[in-house]
Order: sequence, then C-alpha cells, then structure tokens
Amino acid sequence: MRERRVAHKRRSAALQRRRLGILAGFCMLGFTALGLRAVQLQALDAEWLSARAHAQRQATVRLGPLRGEIRDRHGTLLAGSATVSSVAASPRRMVDGQRTAAALARALSLPQGALRKRLDSRRSFVWVKRWVSPEEAERVQELGLAGVSLHPERKRFYPNRGMAAPYLGFAGRDGEGLTGLELAFDIALRGASTSLPLLRNAHGQTLIHWEGDTHARSGARIVLALDARLQHFAENALADAIQRTRAKHATLIALDPWSGDVLALVQRPTFDPNRFWREDPRNFRTRAFVDSFEPGSTLKPFGIALALEAGAVKAGDRFDCEGGIWPVRNRIIHDFKPHEVLTVRDIVRLSSNIGAAKVADRLGSERLVSGLQRLGFGAITGSGFPGEAPGILKPLRKSQAVERANLAFGQGIAVTAVQLAAAGAMIANGGRRVWPRLVLRLEGPAGSLEWPSGLGERVLSQATADEIKKMLHSVVANGTGKAAALPHHSAAGKTGTAQKVVNGRYSMDRYVASFIGFAPVQHPRLVVVVVLDEPRAAHTGGVVAAPVFREVTSFALEQLRLAEGGAI
Repeated sequence: MRERRVAHKRRSAALQRRRLGILAGFCMLGFTALGLRAVQLQALDAEWLSARAHAQRQATVRLGPLRGEIRDRHGTLLAGSATVSSVAASPRRMVDGQRTAAALARALSLPQGALRKRLDSRRSFVWVKRWVSPEEAERVQELGLAGVSLHPERKRFYPNRGMAAPYLGFAGRDGEGLTGLELAFDIALRGASTSLPLLRNAHGQTLIHWEGDTHARSGARIVLALDARLQHFAENALADAIQRTRAKHATLIALDPWSGDVLALVQRPTFDPNRFWREDPRNFRTRAFVDSFEPGSTLKPFGIALALEAGAVKAGDRFDCEGGIWPVRNRIIHDFKPHEVLTVRDIVRLSSNIGAAKVADRLGSERLVSGLQRLGFGAITGSGFPGEAPGILKPLRKSQAVERANLAFGQGIAVTAVQLAAAGAMIANGGRRVWPRLVLRLEGPAGSLEWPSGLGERVLSQATADEIKKMLHSVVANGTGKAAALPHHSAAGKTGTAQKVVNGRYSMDRYVASFIGFAPVQHPRLVVVVVLDEPRAAHTGGVVAAPVFREVTSFALEQLRLAEGGAI
C-alpha cells in the first residue's frame, strides 16, 4: 500500500513538472512574440506607424475654387466670394446628444428641438449650419464638443443685395452658377479646386488650420457693361413707378445704341441673391430677356420705317383715318381718338391704328413680316443671355388683311424688352444692327479677353432712320409722349398701350403700358425701354411709362455725361 502511495506521488510530481514545463514554454513563446512585435513596431514599421498617427491627427479637405468677381464698368463690386466656415456633426461619435444639441443651439441661434431631431439620427455626417459667421465658428470651436466639426466652404456674396439680382443671377451653395450671368459665364467664373490640410483634436473634431493663399486659383473676373450708378437710380425710379401705378411688375433696359452696351437692366419686384433659398422663385426670371408681350403702338415706327425704306410711302403722304372707325373684312379697327386725314408723320405722332394699318396695307404682308424679321423681331438678339426668348412673329398670307392690320399696330406679335431696345438702337444710330453687349472684358490669369462691340451691319438707310427720328421727336414734343420730354435735352420716343390676352380674348381692363425712347435726338447716347404690366392707377404708356423714361434718361445725361459727344 505504501509503495503504491509513493508511486502515485511520483507520478503526480512528474505530471506537475510537465505542466509547468508546458506553461513555461508557452510563456516563453509569448514573450518571444511580444519581443518580436516590439522589434517590428519600433524598427521595421516605425515609418508606417508614424504616418498612420499623423493621418489620425490630420485630414485633407477639398476646397472648391474661389469664384471670380463680377464688377461693373467702373469697377464697382457686384458679386464676390469668400471662404467661410460651416458646422457639421457626426451623431455616431457624440457622447451626449441632448447636451450637444443644446450647446449648439445656443451658439448658432438655432431651434433646439429641430436640431435635436437631426442629431438623434445614427448618420455619420449631418450639416448643422452652413456659412456661419466668424463669431459663431469661434463659439463652436470653444465648446470642444465630441463629434462636432468645422469645415471651410466657399460663399458667394452680393454686396448690393437685390440690385440687378435677376440679371446677375446667383450661385448655389456648391459654387455653381444657377441663373442669370452667373450661369451664362459659369465656366469662366469657376476656378481650380485646391486641397487644404486640417487638424483633428482628441475627440476627432476637425479644426480649421491652414496657411497659404486660398485665392491663388480663383476664377476669372468679369467686367460688365453695366453702370452701377445708373442701375441704382433706375431701380429707385422703377420702384416708385410700381408704387404709383400699382402694376404687377415692371422692367427697364437701357443701352448704348453705338456699342450695344447694356448700361442698366432693372425689374421689380426683385430678390436678394444672398438668401435665394428663401426668395420667391418667380422673381428669378430676367423678364427683359425671357418675358414676351405684345408691344402695341411701340411697334408702329418700325412698320412705317419699312414702308419708307421700300418706297411704299413717303413721310408726307396723306391717309384718311375714317374718323376713328375702319372696317377690315369682318373686324373694326379703332383709334383711341378719332382722326380724319393724317400724314405719315402725324400717324406716328398721334399714334393712329388706322393710319398704321393703311401704311402696312401698301407695304404688303410679306414685306412687313420679312422686314420685321430683318429688324430682329421673332429671333433672339445674340446677347448670349441664358434662356433668352425669341418672341413670336408669324408669317402672313396676302389675304390675311385683318392680321396684317393688327400687326401694324403691335397686335398678334410678341417681343421682349431687349428686342425692342435693340430695334430702337437701329433707329437711334442711323440704321445699323445692334447686338446687346453684356460684358466688356474677362480678366484671367493669362490676361484679358475684350468683348467686341455690338455694332453690326446696316439694316436701314441713314435717310430712313433720320426720318423716323424726326417723327419720334414729334411724339415727345407735341404728341402722345409729352410726359417723356427732358428739361435740358432733346428726346424721341414712342408710347405703347396693349391689351393683354386673357383666356384667348383681349381684355378690356388689363394692359401692358410701355415706352421706347432715346436721347439726345441728333446723336443719341442712350436707348431706354420701360414696360409696366397691368398698371392700375392708369394704363396708357404715355401716362405711366414715359415719366420713368424722363427720370432715368435725365439722370444719365446729366450725371453720367451721356450728352452729345460725351462718354460714359
């Protein structure tokens, strides 16, 4: 028995020794592995580990290009760009979502409830507030909240707010041009993207920390033909006209008849492009280029110019205006005021529908329509403005006497304000075609690109243009456009009052009132078109639109030295 106990003890001791040996072997293997790993980390992988640690502390953000400036012809800034901060969050990395939402709401002046809902998601990234002020960015950074970070972004700003806003357009949050000139010249205005190094703190927050010139890869600068001083004055004049007449909206365009330079382009109501996402999208349309309307009597001088050019009539020819009522087929043509016999000059001065229709009858349908096309109606002007409308000018058969009569006094045709201004410039400059010029030059890193003048080929003879000038001067001197007369300069122009088409019929109480004019008469320096849609206090162009022409043109000639022989 004793021998068995001794043998058992020996076997147990041997088993324990084997176990200890195996354990010692495993420990030795473990320490050996740890040693080898330490050698690997400290010697073989030291460079890789250092790079990884650096990457965890630093990040790279792709910063969009700084969009090029837009300035007026005198250098006034109309649109610029800046680098600003935006606040973002990673809800998955937040320690206390409720505390974070409350702190951010106070720092950024945001509603806490809505922010809490946004941060309650399990998304890896959400925007908290875009384009924050420097003070707000500093407050967020001082909070040191886990999962909250600052990101550099580009912001477009418009220092004059709503001035020329539909014309300039605006760029979106991601820096792309969405409307107006921002869209038309988007490629030129965009620059090249750049990468900026950022730092992260222990909580994974991105801290803005970069050096160097972030403007180095900006887009090109665009210098417009626009004159900000004239634009500002015209904006106020048109705003007063809207208030005075209670019109739905109004448009004004002013251009140089010798170069086509668009010096002012105004519409009311307008919007603030700095906060375009809160504005009425209906005001984004640049009405001078995209809205068509029946021109009414403002078209009469052009039809008569074509008749003079073709030799169908002479300025002194006399027409019986039938006492204000003239039947044509199954229709009756009316004059606003009855007239008997009028010369061609008086037809323009007194704005006789019947007289204009009888002149068109001599010219004929084909020559009337083809001539209006030659003057630029029924086609875009070549301005390059995005979405420009061609208007409407339908062909006429010889037998369409009623339609020909209507066309002679501006019914059955649709034009844009810029078309009307370009056609008026042809009369003002002696008969040469004009393309509206929006841009004077583009200034980029490689130098400047000058835009050519908008003065084109001859369309009317000098003699015809001079005769129409005299007729239009008589309109302002002692005709329907007396309210357009200037105190110190001669002026010429034509009034227009067109019934609007409502539900397929001409309305008896909705009108488009307009005026086209230029000054001074002998050597015009400015062509101005004014259009008011549905004025309520009064509805004729001579009463509501002509006074706006007088105000704007007087300012231009006196303050901007646009008198004969002068320059902008």
